[in-house]
Amino acid sequence: MSNKNYIECSACGHLSEATQQGALPDNGLLLPYETFGYYGGFSDSMRVLMGHQPSKEWILCHDCVVKFLRTFPLLADSFGKGHHPCEDDTPCCEFAWRGTDNFAKKHNEMLVRTQTAFIDDSDCLYWQDDEPS
Repeated sequence: MSNKNYIECSACGHLSEATQQGALPDNGLLLPYETFGYYGGFSDSMRVLMGHQPSKEWILCHDCVVKFLRTFPLLADSFGKGHHPCEDDTPCCEFAWRGTDNFAKKHNEMLVRTQTAFIDDSDCLYWQDDEPS
């Protein structure tokens, strides 16, 4: 019997593992979309905006978050890089980061190194070393 929990993505319907949070997929995103509205805007769920009821939510898997951010590149730019861990040899997406076994010495201190995922002009993903921290 497996202890793994799986969550259905609201956008694509696929099941994703939920090992960190019981009801949320690993490396996914929770969007309480009724809180995005405002009076006179595209949506205005006033009962939600006034705090009288909770917002409806979309639960997005990792791949749907990546599709969403790639659809809106200016939003992706403001979202930035290094949002979730990935230990694979090749990054899963351009928003991932990982720790390395690579340590740097500076004034007799060991500094942990991380890498952030990047995507080149031919859509190839690679790891780039971050500054020691």
